Amino acid sequence: MEILHSLGIEVPVVIAQSIAFLILMGVLIKYLYRPIETIMRVRSEKIADSLSGAEAQRQQAEALRVQYEGQLANIADEARVKMAQAVKDGEAAQQRLIEAARAEIHELHERNTAQLALDREQLRRDLRSEMSEIAVLAATKALRTQLTPTLQSAVIDNVIKELDMPSTNIN
Repeated sequence: MEILHSLGIEVPVVIAQSIAFLILMGVLIKYLYRPIETIMRVRSEKIADSLSGAEAQRQQAEALRVQYEGQLANIADEARVKMAQAVKDGEAAQQRLIEAARAEIHELHERNTAQLALDREQLRRDLRSEMSEIAVLAATKALRTQLTPTLQSAVIDNVIKELDMPSTNIN
């Protein structure tokens, strides 16, 4: 104790200061440290909850991203299938149109060929008729210049007899 006194340390003061320090520590722990500790613990829990919520949201966002990528892939596949089907349908429609055009061309060709044959036959008949008329006119002209009235009368009688013969055969 002497040593303490020689150093200027008084024991009752040190004891009083120690008691006061312990009381101050008790008061600080009760009214300051524990509420701050509670606040810090609540904050830590909130931060931990926020972090776990953020992680859950990140996982949910990742799951949605994977789902959307899958849907986009499905949509792309469907678009490719529909595009291929549209091309196939277009080619089929084109082929049908080509076949219909060919059939129509063939039908027109057949009709035109038949019409040409009919027209050709009609032209032949018309030509024969005209040639017959020309031959009759030429023969008439030739006969007029060379026939005498007696010979002409005989030819007319002969033609009348020939014209009358088929009518008598029909009856």
